[in-house]
Amino acid sequence: MSDAVKLVFVTVSGENVVRCTPDPAAVSGSNVLINFRLVTDGWVFPDSGAVVVSQPGSSFPYASWTLAPQSAALLDTVESKGDYSYTVTVMHQASGRRLSIDPTIRNQD
Repeated sequence: MSDAVKLVFVTVSGENVVRCTPDPAAVSGSNVLINFRLVTDGWVFPDSGAVVVSQPGSSFPYASWTLAPQSAALLDTVESKGDYSYTVTVMHQASGRRLSIDPTIRNQD
């Protein structure tokens, strides 16, 4: 089944541990919008660089963009199958402190 939009939920625990669910994020189809939703109050995505794919190749032709303080997006063309490491960065709204995690996107049929 093809995905038009894939949701990834991002949380920050009380111990300042960032998690992405699902991990890996399985994506199929073509031109899928991956929408990252930050669901922990007090944390936001930075204005740029919220989601960075380590080796994007042709599957990730554009940088991510921040749609709203707790929503970021990334286009996945799914041109190449395989696992792609990426970094999600979040920022504490009051202090400006940044935390990151390195989960995986899995492009499949």
